[in-house]
This record gives sequence, C-alpha cells and structure tokens, in this order.
Amino acid sequence: MIHIVTDSTAQLTPEEIKENSITVVPLQVTLDGKTYRDNIDITRQQFSDHLAQDDEFPKTSQPSVGTFVEAYEKLAKPGDSIVSIHIGSVLSGTPQAAQMAADQVDVPVEVLDSGLTDRGLAFVVLQAAKLARTVNDAKAIVGQLTEYMKKITLTCFVNSLDYFAKGGRARRAIGFVSSIIKLKLELTMPNGKLDVAHKARGEKGMQKMIKGVVDDIIADHNVTQVGLSYVDSHEDTDAIAQTLKEQRPDLHILNRLTSPVIMTHVGPRGFAIIYV
Repeated sequence: MIHIVTDSTAQLTPEEIKENSITVVPLQVTLDGKTYRDNIDITRQQFSDHLAQDDEFPKTSQPSVGTFVEAYEKLAKPGDSIVSIHIGSVLSGTPQAAQMAADQVDVPVEVLDSGLTDRGLAFVVLQAAKLARTVNDAKAIVGQLTEYMKKITLTCFVNSLDYFAKGGRARRAIGFVSSIIKLKLELTMPNGKLDVAHKARGEKGMQKMIKGVVDDIIADHNVTQVGLSYVDSHEDTDAIAQTLKEQRPDLHILNRLTSPVIMTHVGPRGFAIIYV
C-alpha cells in the first residue's frame, strides 16, 4: 500500500483528508510566547482572529524531523511505501525536514517538494491519492506528479508589505514605504520560485491585477478547478467566486481561510487564486 503524507499548509477540506486517507503533519506558529500546532491546538479562524487583535508578529516553524519520523513509522507496514508531498522549499524548510526523516526510517519514503502551497499543494496531494489507487510504485507516482505540478498556477495578492518585511521577505524599509504608497503585489510561484508578477498602487490597481487573473481563467477552458484562499476578509474572494460561477459554471471552486503559516507571511486582506 502507498500512503500519502502532506503538511498543514495544504488547503484540504476535512472530507478530502478523510476520504483519501491523507496524513497531515502540522507546522507550528508561535504567538504571545505560546506555540500552537496548526489546526490541532488552534483553528484557522482562531488564528485569523488573533492576527486581527494582536500587535505581536507571530513566528512560524516547520515540523521537526522527529515528528516526521513518528508519522512515517506509524503508517509503515511491511511492503508499504510513502509519498510525502510538501510546501515549496522557497517558503519553508519542511521538505528538507521530511527528507531527513525519510533517510532515518526503514519504510521507503519518496519526498516531493511541490514548489507550491495552499490549494496548489492540495491539488498535488489529491492527484497523488488518486494515482495511489491504481499505481503501486511510489517513484512512478512522483514522476507523474512532477508533470502534473506544471499545470498548476498559484497567484497571491498582498495588500500590505508590512508582514513580508516583518517576516524577513522584504526589508523593513520596503514595508514602511509600501504602507505610505499603498503598494500592492501580485506574486506567483513558477517552478517553485517566488516572483513578483505585477505591482500596483491603491485599490484600483489591485482590482486591475485581480481582473487579469480572473479573465485568464474564464478564457481558458482547460481550467477545471479553482482554489480561493484568504487571510481574514473574504470580500475579494467572494466577488471572484461569484464572477467565475456566472461566467464558468463548470468550474469546481473552493473558497476558504488559508493556513496560519501562510496568514503570517501574506498579512491582512491577502488572498490567493490557484487553479489547475
């Protein structure tokens, strides 16, 4: 049997996790000196509320190697193997921790750095679960997933660079200036890298960037699934979902809160559009 493992940044519904027997290893967030395991000690809504009420910038950390070892050994039975799929290494050291754990256990583990996160990571995980029903070769599954990942587009909209600055992904000076000029970013993750696709000033510029992505989805009938994930306000994602449903009723759309780890780096009113 092939088991599928991922981490808690994957935007999976409880039903998807249960129906596909997916093991989710939690990342950790620290707020007010207390460390929480994502979606175990604190829910996404609780963490989103904390961000809105607390001035302290939270810290995030990947699962320990021991946590992965424990997860792998718990799943392992003679003859089994594991495909472990994780958030892109440009955002987290999670894939490296998973690989270190894989090297320490007897069960065969194939670790895949998805180069994605959120619903993009979930798309890969769900495809892995689907393949595992008919393909009894973990390496072959990873090979097919590597091709599948090329079909996924992840676009993240950042309303304020303050959190990027605090999290070390931009200089503090950039965060300060951005708050003055109301700089908005459209970020993408091509080939596992984090790139700035477009920049704009103010809400009008932000809406123009959003429209560009939405129009691309509507025009491309190869797109079948869309994930909309948000940090706190779902005003933008609700509007996007409504437009997509009107123009492309064939699309499967999931609109949910993102994980605390992603909330920490994207910041207030941030959200993502992810499609395959």
